[in-house]
Amino acid sequence: MTRKTTASPAKRKTRHVPKRPRRSRGRPLAAHNAVGREAIVSVATQLLENLPPHKVPTVLIARQAGVDPALVRYYFSNREELLIAVVENILDNWAAKHPAPDAPLTQRLGARVEDMLDFSCRVRSMQRLMIEGCAEGKSPSVKERARELNARAVHYYTQFLHLEGEEAERSPDPLFMHVAIIGMCEFFAAAQAMILPLAPKHMKATEVAHAYKAFIRNLVLDGLRSRVESAVKVKIKASA
Repeated sequence: MTRKTTASPAKRKTRHVPKRPRRSRGRPLAAHNAVGREAIVSVATQLLENLPPHKVPTVLIARQAGVDPALVRYYFSNREELLIAVVENILDNWAAKHPAPDAPLTQRLGARVEDMLDFSCRVRSMQRLMIEGCAEGKSPSVKERARELNARAVHYYTQFLHLEGEEAERSPDPLFMHVAIIGMCEFFAAAQAMILPLAPKHMKATEVAHAYKAFIRNLVLDGLRSRVESAVKVKIKASA
């Protein structure tokens, strides 16, 4: 009895693919040297002023800037670092009104409310960017920078009211002032598709915004007037 032997299958010819050399972790060279950190932040800012954060991936920012995504990663260790840089850039370039420090209280607060509405209508994704992209992120340093930016706004209202002790107890809470004003402005900016069809047909979008600006300014001032004026009177009486 002869033992059958099976021929070993012929070895397949494998195509030798040379390994791609690893790129060092330094700055990408190529033709992107002319594009710096500020240019990338500027492009990202333009995109995020019109689109929500989830629709602006890093790849899109790199494409719009005309650079390799590796250059974005070179300047920003993660996406959160890029987003907080955009937030800071937007706030640094915010052309806010600056009434004189000795202007009447109502004039200064009214200007602040109007500024917030104009800002919210121009940068509709700002609070979503601040919350989803920064405050709820994983980076402790980004979270802290987002907290500092919001704390600065609350501190503005604290200084704005410049009331202490018993007067402060009678005055509005600066944190709640900050939250309420943002809420009134942000919702109006985000809900245009719902608000405009309800407005009178003869009113244009700009006219509706102007009327709403006057409405919330008066709403805030009238709502605070009695409490603030009462607290200020107590302070003046105590110092007399």
